[in-house]
Amino acid sequence: MTERRRHSGRVVLAGALLAGALATAGLAPAAVRWVLPAPSLSSLPLGPVLEGATRRGALVVGVRSYARPAPPGTPTPPEPDRYDAALARHLAERLGLPLHLVHLDPAAQDAALRDRRVDLVVAGARDRPADDGLATSEGDYDGAPGMLLALRAGPLRGTGDLAGQPVCVVQGSGWLRTLAQRHGARPVAYPSSVHAASAFMAGECQALADHEDVLRRLLQSEEWRFYRPIVDGLRPDAQAAIRLAGGDPRSRAWLGAALRDWQASGAQERARSARVGNVQFEVGLLKDGLVCHA
Repeated sequence: MTERRRHSGRVVLAGALLAGALATAGLAPAAVRWVLPAPSLSSLPLGPVLEGATRRGALVVGVRSYARPAPPGTPTPPEPDRYDAALARHLAERLGLPLHLVHLDPAAQDAALRDRRVDLVVAGARDRPADDGLATSEGDYDGAPGMLLALRAGPLRGTGDLAGQPVCVVQGSGWLRTLAQRHGARPVAYPSSVHAASAFMAGECQALADHEDVLRRLLQSEEWRFYRPIVDGLRPDAQAAIRLAGGDPRSRAWLGAALRDWQASGAQERARSARVGNVQFEVGLLKDGLVCHA
C-alpha cells in the first residue's frame, strides 16, 4: 500500500470515528461546520501604499490631535488622540515598522493623502464624501453606539426636539451626519471629547453627543447630576474607516484584515476602555481650574 493510500485510509477512519461520536451525542452529521482559519496578515500581499511604507522604513499615519487640559496661561501642544494612535500602532506592529504620527486638521487630511505626505489617515469618520482618488478600508474601527445628553430640567426630551438645536460633538464623529441629516440638528464639532464636554457644560450647546460608555461614566460624577440621557444607542451614519490613496485594492484588503485582527485580539476593547478612563480623567481636571486650549 502506498503512503498516499495509507494517509487516505487514516482520513476515512478519522471521519468515521467523528461521525460515530456525533451520532452517540445525538448530533446529525449536517451539524458539522468546517471553518477554515483566516489567512495570517503575513501571507497577504501588500499594495503600493504599504509597500511604500516598507521601503521608507516607517508607517506614517495622520491622526486627530488635541491639547490636553492645562493651567491658564500655559497652553500645551496638541497630542495625538489615543484611540486613533492605538489602531495606528497596531497596524505598524503588524507590518513590523516603526510608527510616525502626524497631526492633521480635518481640512488637510485629503491633501496629505493625495500628496503622499502620509500613508494612511486614522481620524474617525468623514463629515462629507471622500474626494476622488481616495479610498477607505472595509470595516468601522469605532462603531460603538452613542448617547445624547441634555439638561435634566431643559426643554429637550428626545430626537424630535433636536431640529435647529446646537449639539456638541467630537470631530470625526459618525454622529455628525446622523444629527444633521436625520434629526435636523446643528452639530458643533470640537477637537476632543473633553473639549465637547467643556463646551456643553458652559452652555454652548443644548445637547452633547458622544460614546455611550464615555457618557455613562461621566454621569456617575457629582458634577454631572444636572444632565440626563435623552437618546441611548445612537448609531452613526458614517463609518470611522482607515483612509488611503485610491487604486490600491491589495493595501485596502490588508488593512481590512488588520482591522479584523485588531478587533478579534481584544486590542480594540482595551482601547475603548482606556478612552473611557482618559476622558473621565481629563474632564475631571476641568473642575480643578484647568482649561482646554484649542
